[in-house]
Amino acid sequence: MLNHKQCDAFFAVAETGSFDLAAACLCITASAVTLRVQSLEKTLGHLLIVRERPCRVTQAGQSLLHYLQHARLL
Repeated sequence: MLNHKQCDAFFAVAETGSFDLAAACLCITASAVTLRVQSLEKTLGHLLIVRERPCRVTQAGQSLLHYLQHARLL
């Protein structure tokens, strides 16, 4: 099941290209963003974000973004 906080963290990283910037947007720590994204990846069984600078969304991540946008979960 998708968790709203995990989805928010994933979306913020996808939008900003950075775990640090995502954390600032969400008013949480970068490590909390990392844990939320990792937990979402574990739940879905797919890597969603490539951890480099800037971060990149994988194909699975693009599919999730599309789903979340159309499901109006964000």
